[in-house]
Amino acid sequence: MAVVSAIDPRLRQRRIAIRRAQGRRRLRIVLTVLGISIAVAGGYALTQSPLLDLDEIGVAGVFGSEADAVRRAAELQTGTPMIELDLPVATHSVEALPWVRSAKVERNWPAGVTIEVIRRTPIAALPVGDGTSVLVDADGVAIERVDDVSVGLFTIAIAAVGELGDVQTQALPLLELVQIIPADLELWIETVGLRPGDGGLEIDLVGSAVVDLGDTRSLPEKLEALRAMLASVDLACVAEFDLRVADIPLAKRDAACEQGVSGAPSLP
Repeated sequence: MAVVSAIDPRLRQRRIAIRRAQGRRRLRIVLTVLGISIAVAGGYALTQSPLLDLDEIGVAGVFGSEADAVRRAAELQTGTPMIELDLPVATHSVEALPWVRSAKVERNWPAGVTIEVIRRTPIAALPVGDGTSVLVDADGVAIERVDDVSVGLFTIAIAAVGELGDVQTQALPLLELVQIIPADLELWIETVGLRPGDGGLEIDLVGSAVVDLGDTRSLPEKLEALRAMLASVDLACVAEFDLRVADIPLAKRDAACEQGVSGAPSLP
């Protein structure tokens, strides 16, 4: 004979409530996963839509043909989805231009990119040998080749080597020198270079006199001694200023000039 046990109605209701709560919880999880999937799919579809394609490439810091060169170097194509742009590669490519010191590439949502460029500043020119010159910045980087050297740039009597973008290592001590030459001495200077034999720093003055500065030690003091000698010494037959020791400046004269056999051009 079967035995039927009675279930407390309150227990039955509790079990029903638990099953319903579990069902609602499973439904919420399913709806959440479905919502996330729809959002991800919709977001990806939006990134691939024309609304978020690259439409404009702006360049700051340079203009005209140089801005065009920056755009070409970056190799960013309009119509590319913004999310797919490889900005580090574009930055590296722009900085590979020899006249670019640094670059920063940023997205401008929803459809633009800005490339900010800092240009290298030339401070001197090195002859190439074909009548042209290569401009270099304070770091010795060869920036560009020109036919005429701009007024205000020093000429370094060392031939440029290598390619644009290469560092002109041999010129580095002379670049250190030209950066500290006072403005009032610039008009006296034709070129700067290295002395044959010992490789010391040398300045060719307007006329025929040269200045032997020796090594790079005490350059400010040596230039101050040169200024004092130019102001106080009879320059008519001076062949060389020996400033290897700043505290003991010497003016060496051309004996033939002093005897009147030949004349040396006077300094300004």
